[in-house]
Amino acid sequence: MSAARIALVGALVAALAAASTACSVVPPAPPLPALFDFGLASAPAAPGGAPAAAQVAAPPWLDGTAMLYRLAYGDGSRLASYRDSRWASPPAALLQERLKQRLARATGTASASTLRVEVEEFSQVFETPTRSRAVVRMRAALLEADTGRVLRQQAFAEDVAAASADAQGGARALVQASDAALARVIDWAAATR
Repeated sequence: MSAARIALVGALVAALAAASTACSVVPPAPPLPALFDFGLASAPAAPGGAPAAAQVAAPPWLDGTAMLYRLAYGDGSRLASYRDSRWASPPAALLQERLKQRLARATGTASASTLRVEVEEFSQVFETPTRSRAVVRMRAALLEADTGRVLRQQAFAEDVAAASADAQGGARALVQASDAALARVIDWAAATR
């Protein structure tokens, strides 16, 4: 083998070694975030007299899919979000779908009114680094179908302890708190005909 060939083979080996080293230096792609929704559990039917139509709205800070939490033992007015966990849809959309499922299965005749729900809080609150709870607060208004005039309104709140101090525990607790709050809202709306 000639010296030129040996030099060429050596250069190729060095180039391959450099290329393989460069590939190992590139950081791996970050893992995809875990996505959470309200699950497959079927929502119980709404009682007779519940509104046939409903709409759920939320403030701009709840428009995204971030899973929000507060550190009450630190600065409880500061919202933070989990880096590797997200809701499958914004909370208002998840609540709207759950409400729609319940109203679609209503027993008896539905009222002609419209139910409007405004979400005021939807977060996991940590009292300590190892203990948290889900906080869901909403304001419901029963509207006259024809005019949109507010017939009645009331605030609802549910707090549910999280089984674990992480995103998964927070998601489960938020689903439980949401289901409890929506059940109360529907019962209230059905009773105020």
